[in-house]
This record gives sequence, C-alpha cells and structure tokens, in this order.
Amino acid sequence: MILRLFLCLWVFCATAAVAQNIPLPFADDTKASRITVTITPDPLSMKGLSPSLVAARQQMHAHQPVSDANLIKLSEAGYGLAAQTYARRLISAGATVNTPSDVAYYSAIAVGTGRVWTLPDMIKAMKRLDPALEPRDRLRKYIQVLYPYAWAGNTLALDAVIEFNGKGRLFGELSDSTREKILEQSQRNGDGRVELRLAVALLEQVNLTKEQQDWARSYLQRAQTSSHLGIMTSAQNLVALMDKTYAANE
Repeated sequence: MILRLFLCLWVFCATAAVAQNIPLPFADDTKASRITVTITPDPLSMKGLSPSLVAARQQMHAHQPVSDANLIKLSEAGYGLAAQTYARRLISAGATVNTPSDVAYYSAIAVGTGRVWTLPDMIKAMKRLDPALEPRDRLRKYIQVLYPYAWAGNTLALDAVIEFNGKGRLFGELSDSTREKILEQSQRNGDGRVELRLAVALLEQVNLTKEQQDWARSYLQRAQTSSHLGIMTSAQNLVALMDKTYAANE
C-alpha cells in the first residue's frame, strides 16, 4: 500500500497535480461506521396522511407492493422506511440521468431517521453529483444529515464531510468552523487518519495557494505523530514529497 501511495505521489510531483485519488493506508472502522444518529424521527402517528397514504403505509409495513408515487409522498412526510425502500428501488432499477440525486436525497431522509445502513448508498450517490446542478434544498439535506453523524464519531460520515468540502466540491470551500469541528473529532479519534485525509484532499487539487500548502503541511505534521504505522509513514512521505515539489517550483 505504501509503495502504491509513493507511486501515485510521484505522479503528483511530476505534474504538480494528482490525476487520481491517492490511496490511503487504512480500512474503514466497521464499528465506528455504524454509529447512528436520529435527526428527524419517524412520525409516531399517521395524522395528516390521506386515506390512500395510510393504506400505502400499512401495505409497506406488511411487505406488500407500494407505488413509487406513494413512497415518494411518504418519504416527504418523513417516513424513513419509505425513503429507504424507494432509494433501494432506484438502485435496483439501474442508473438514469436523475437517479444519483434521487438516491442521495431519499437515502438522506432514511439516514436522518436513524437508518445508518443506508449511509453507504447515500455517500456513493453523492460522489456522482454535479456541485453546480444539485438543488440547494437537497444540498442542505445532505449537510443536515452528514454533519451530526460525523460529529458523533461515524467515520464514514466524517470522511464524507472531508471529501465533499473544498473548492469546486459539493459543499463548497471548507469553512473555518467546519475545519475546527473536523479537527476536534479527529482528536477524539486520535489516530491521525482525519489529518491525513484533509491533507490528501488539498493535495489532490491543482495550484495550491501558499495558505493551502501550509494547511496541508500542518495536517501532515499532526498525522506523523500517529501510532498507526501506515498513517505515520504516509504522512512522512508526503511531507518529503511536498518539500521536493515546492522547492523545485520556487
């Protein structure tokens, strides 16, 4: 893995930009990636639902067929099971032009009700979204769901927050307040993986400013103190390659 990382970073040195994602030397923490947060609980009653939606909800819980239209209406009313069912139906049907946004959005509704098993589908779909085209209300929903999961210690959500923040990315430039929250959570995790991801997220961009270079170096210096051998070694290699790259460009 370290050799592969070094080879990818050699491309970075030669071109001053990373042409592909830099592989990271650790696997997801399965236990931490299952940490669950309930942001918008499922409604406890069916008050306000039309008779047809009441029947659709009962059919859904009885594992009987429910139309797409009724699943969508139940999802919009806050029923996470309907949202999860609809998102999985979209995935099973295969990709279409609008599917990634719909999968991400309805998965987010489901995850917001505590259905953490749908989080990987949500994030996978979000990776396919166009930041310039995704509706603002849907972006707000993704943030509303991902951030509480990340601050609760869910590593999958935390990695996604890092991935989707940045220039030209889904959530836009990383704000100071979000950076502080990420680093606070990283201190609780204590293994340096977050700092390494933050550094890599910067180094995968083209034409870093001096401030961005300084941030990347600061993250890597923290990651170098990790007790995880792969993280520590990767951070050391990146610092050395940064020194060589930017010294050559001065």
